[in-house]
Amino acid sequence: MLELLPGTGVALPGGARVLRFGAGPDEARARLSAAAPETYGGLQCGALTLADYSEPRHAHAAWLDGLLFQPEWNTVALFDGLQVTLAAGGPGAADRLARVEFRRMTAPRPVSGERAACVVWDGVDLFGHSAEEVLSVLPEAVPLLPEAAPLADPAASGPTGPAVGADVGVAVPRLGLRLDEHGPGSPGWGRLTLTADGSAGWSGCCPGRLRCEAGGDGLVGILY
Repeated sequence: MLELLPGTGVALPGGARVLRFGAGPDEARARLSAAAPETYGGLQCGALTLADYSEPRHAHAAWLDGLLFQPEWNTVALFDGLQVTLAAGGPGAADRLARVEFRRMTAPRPVSGERAACVVWDGVDLFGHSAEEVLSVLPEAVPLLPEAAPLADPAASGPTGPAVGADVGVAVPRLGLRLDEHGPGSPGWGRLTLTADGSAGWSGCCPGRLRCEAGGDGLVGILY
């Protein structure tokens, strides 16, 4: 079990203790490697570094979407059906852990002992329930795209609103958490991203913690 500790980091399985925001790359890599059955160095494939972006807003958006390549933070950890990656912050914070991403790789998730890959917040397995069920327990979730339809009130009866199940994704500012990659035919969320408190080095771009409010596009320089 991996437990999300908003503002602090992630409690890891296997006696590896807590992967804390603010840790340096060597410490973070060692902590994650001690917990995961398998780790390897990710390659720069279809991604750009900070210096490759012409504008900070595009780099910020790439960072939020997991597209920014940071060579010292390329550790990829594999648990049962789950991939975990790390990232430092932006300019001025590139030496400190500021982002942890969890991506579901198989469905349904296999179960194999204490290292089984459930990602938990407040006792809820965020990959183990439907998107609607997870949203019902999260505090003040909002669509990642401001023009998206509002989320339905979890306390109301009837089906969940149209933003859930679209390719929109949601943000939970109180937790520093993003949930996305929930598409047709997939009942649960496909990706979770936990971020550190504060700007994580991106204050020179905008005050947005979970989405770039300056209108950045992380695909600039990659696709167009």
